[in-house]
Amino acid sequence: MLHVPDMPPASRPMDPERLSASAMAATLSRALEHGVEGSADDAVVFYDLAFLETRLRSLAAAFPPSTLHAVAVKANPSVEILKRTRAAGHGAEVASIGELELALAAGFPIESLVFDSPVKTREELDRALRLGIWINANTLDELGRIADLHASLHSASRVGIRVNPELGKGAIEATSVAVQGSKFGVPLGRSRAAILEAFSRHPWLTGIHVHIGSQGMSRSQLLEDVGAAYDLFVEANRSAGATVFNIGGGLPAKYRDQDTPPPFEDYATALRGRCPRLFEPGVALVTEFGRSLHANCGWVASKIEYAVDNGNDLPTLLVHVGADMFVRKAYRPDDWHHDLSVCDPSGRLRVGPKKPFRVAGPLCFAGDFLDRNVALPADVREGDYLLIHDAGAYTFSMWSIYNSRQFPAIIGYEGEEPTFKCLRRRQSVDEIVDFWSRAS
Repeated sequence: MLHVPDMPPASRPMDPERLSASAMAATLSRALEHGVEGSADDAVVFYDLAFLETRLRSLAAAFPPSTLHAVAVKANPSVEILKRTRAAGHGAEVASIGELELALAAGFPIESLVFDSPVKTREELDRALRLGIWINANTLDELGRIADLHASLHSASRVGIRVNPELGKGAIEATSVAVQGSKFGVPLGRSRAAILEAFSRHPWLTGIHVHIGSQGMSRSQLLEDVGAAYDLFVEANRSAGATVFNIGGGLPAKYRDQDTPPPFEDYATALRGRCPRLFEPGVALVTEFGRSLHANCGWVASKIEYAVDNGNDLPTLLVHVGADMFVRKAYRPDDWHHDLSVCDPSGRLRVGPKKPFRVAGPLCFAGDFLDRNVALPADVREGDYLLIHDAGAYTFSMWSIYNSRQFPAIIGYEGEEPTFKCLRRRQSVDEIVDFWSRAS
């Protein structure tokens, strides 16, 4: 397990939860003023690297120093941002071979990687076992595949098994994965004896993994589900020497001012009360947080290309991102929210009287809306910038290539008077043509 070293203080005081509209506007204004590469594109992702370090420090301080915090690559797969999490002493949780290669490109040590996926092929398992990566088996059938490969490869990999406590869904059904019939994990109630028998049979099977979904799960639900898996772990520890417990992720992020997600410290304290053995010597604790680390660190600025008033509905602002980046917001608007603000062409925040607007994206799809009724400054106009808050997780990582639009630049920044670094340049149209043309 990785030791999490101390990190230097953040370069400037941070709101502990979210970046404000005024802070985002000031950053945009400075980027435009200094001609930062990509900042004047029709859509740009900005990411506050200092805020990320604040979040990473908070996570590390909440748990024992020996804890491996395997940050979920799926939440934010930018290699440059992954390098920051690695430099902070954290690991990476990967859910595909592609994510594994991203983590390796970012320089994560093998021992800091955790491989999860419900559909691992034999070839993918072979690759992971040859590297010696920690693997969480999603089913007993997958555990059988691992058993076939493990001995012949003389692998150094240790293995955990994901369990499903089947204790019910949270507020968002599509992200609740601890329900009956879920594709994730071995059902704990009906398969308890088979799981314990597998621990007795396979000496390399040493861990329990549980993850019930993020956003929409309450702290009490998280504790209940982790607690059910913990009770199994205690039994497997006693009977077969299991030593690793992976609590997954699951902490929600703050998308509205009234949201009150539990801080890492409060969650760890509650876990210590329900699952005390996890905080004692001899147990290797693993986490897989993603959204709660990244969401509030990132935001998107899109030029408002048109402000259209058809006279028979709310006026519509047409912007350059929509269902291509904010997939969940477009398809499930009642479940997913992003605050919106407006800046003038110089990046100055518009703060005048407001009126309702619709905000539509660029795709040839009638449902491509960021909001169908949102109060924005009445003096908004063509050429202004729309700011989309809290967009650092599960946004550009879910990018859709429908309509073959260019993936925007990602610009990292940090400091009291921020300095900027292009973390990923804007995709060129030649790269799009190459994607759709390459035959080999």
